[in-house]
Amino acid sequence: MMSGATWATRPESYHEGVKHEWLVANGLGGYASSTAICANTRAYHGLLVAAMNPPTDRRLLLSSLDEELITECKYQLANHQYPGTVHPQGFRHLLEFSLDPFPHFTYQAGNTRVEKTVFTVHGENTTVIQYTASGSSGSMKILPLITCRSFHAASGLAAVHQEEVDGGTHLISGCDLFLLSDKARYVKKEDAYYNLEYETERLRGLAWREDCFNPGYFEIELDGTTSFSIVASTDRRTMPTIQRLKKVELNRLAELDSRLEPQLKRLSNAADSFVVKRGDDRSIIAGYHWFDDWGRDAMISMRGLLLVTGRFDDARSVLETFAGTMKEGVLANDLGASSYNTVDASLWFIQAVFSYFSYTKDKELVRQFWQKLLQIIERYSGSSSSVRMDSDSLIISGPALTWMDAKVDGRPVTPRAGKACEINALWYSSLRIMESLAQVIGQPWDVDLAERVKQGYQKFWNSENGCLFDTLNPEDASIRPNQIIAAAVPGLLTDLKRKSVVEVVTRELLTPYGLRTLSPRDPRYCGRYEGGPRQRDEAYHQGTVWPWLIGPYIDALLSVNAHSTESRGKAKEILRTLINNESTGVNTIPELFDGDAPHRQGGCISQAWSVAEVMRTWSENALGKETENVAIR
Repeated sequence: MMSGATWATRPESYHEGVKHEWLVANGLGGYASSTAICANTRAYHGLLVAAMNPPTDRRLLLSSLDEELITECKYQLANHQYPGTVHPQGFRHLLEFSLDPFPHFTYQAGNTRVEKTVFTVHGENTTVIQYTASGSSGSMKILPLITCRSFHAASGLAAVHQEEVDGGTHLISGCDLFLLSDKARYVKKEDAYYNLEYETERLRGLAWREDCFNPGYFEIELDGTTSFSIVASTDRRTMPTIQRLKKVELNRLAELDSRLEPQLKRLSNAADSFVVKRGDDRSIIAGYHWFDDWGRDAMISMRGLLLVTGRFDDARSVLETFAGTMKEGVLANDLGASSYNTVDASLWFIQAVFSYFSYTKDKELVRQFWQKLLQIIERYSGSSSSVRMDSDSLIISGPALTWMDAKVDGRPVTPRAGKACEINALWYSSLRIMESLAQVIGQPWDVDLAERVKQGYQKFWNSENGCLFDTLNPEDASIRPNQIIAAAVPGLLTDLKRKSVVEVVTRELLTPYGLRTLSPRDPRYCGRYEGGPRQRDEAYHQGTVWPWLIGPYIDALLSVNAHSTESRGKAKEILRTLINNESTGVNTIPELFDGDAPHRQGGCISQAWSVAEVMRTWSENALGKETENVAIR
């Protein structure tokens, strides 16, 4: 199925074809995405999802293109699920779907071979679909299915007005959509497709039936070998030069790909897809299809997506984006929603600034952000309602403010209120980082606070289990993966305790795809992430496996074993499994997996910190590279 960065399959059935999903992003938060047979199974699937206010306000405009080939007989290449049936069944004509780097489909219909390629234009809400038909004469029709809605939910038929333009049509429905072709003739003939079904949304307990508008069709005569293109765009009113656009995008992706070790090339396009424009700067989308840019996720992801790949200007821009949103020492949790309900995002910001400096030696950025960094320390050492420093110098925070923040009916599933083990590990690490950065730019710094935090932190040791309490005040002995972050912080725990933590986490939480969020021996453990929103939120941090946690796990594993050959071998084995995973999303790593074998994929098909932490850990640790003063290691 896979060779290098190339991924290919020939689905034997409809159900086999919809198991694999592809996504190509446009650098704005928009994208094109569907399955290996171009059958949409999600409300989020479509050939043009446009970010109207990058990277937010994403609108699904072009749902799909239905291809009809008329030669010795009529062939339909599309696939739609309706109540009780799939029609047409174009997957029967699909010879191969491949991704390298763009989605490519090869069909054989009678004596005619049809090749289709989909790509997006970076920095534009523009999708290009290229066709080449060869082998016999006849004609081909392309019928667009249109909607205009938030990409979050399926809906009824959109009210669309159209005006014909040179080369196609201008569709108006809350926003402008231009459908154009370089060679195919556009024919206005309005119709509607009712009761399209999105099976994945049904399984997720969400709206799953939709009606789409068909404004007409593009038609072209076939003779020998015929090539033509369809463009869907909110930006372009006239047909562009397709080959030039394609060459620019291929060159851009090839340059990014050239910066990676061979083992990571499969993840190159996914890593790039998360980096998006926000205003005049850059940000990082937390995951596709549905997440906005989240502060915590962006700060954890920046190192693997941008620093190990040498994209230092983009990294600096991301830091500036989030620094600009900071309020009284608190980094935004979700930029799209302008929410600040997080206790750890600001501490991860300090880690990210230090990581950036470790790679670039950019003292000017440290000076630029120094007051912001001080505001964070002042906030955490103060006494606000959501976060305050106790008399033992440890941080107390309110419920659902850590990364385990799922709620059901307003009730936190995993409250973790009090003193959380990873928050206080990050607090200690951040104070040590501030000490180091103060020396770099010649600022005074009091080292006593970090020593008091270290002393107070020893209360987290649970001698009965040989690991850390997950929280104090109240004391919670649940075996969770948060403690592995503390084990990766140098100097906070003794080597013997760190090694014991790694052993417990390995025994209770490690899977081939990351760490479980709760020990299977705990009566609250949920081994399956499935069902409607309530069921999934209940399981989100109660046993579900998160790939991003493999980053701090490998940091700790290698550290407590002195980076031995054996531990490096184990790290590579774990990382290869994740890099080469065969989950739903092609050439990426998803948000999470089931806690129970066979560890089915769940959540977003492509998650920033999943991809980033695997790339970072492979680049910094598994290959034996020495990285000076890297954040929490």
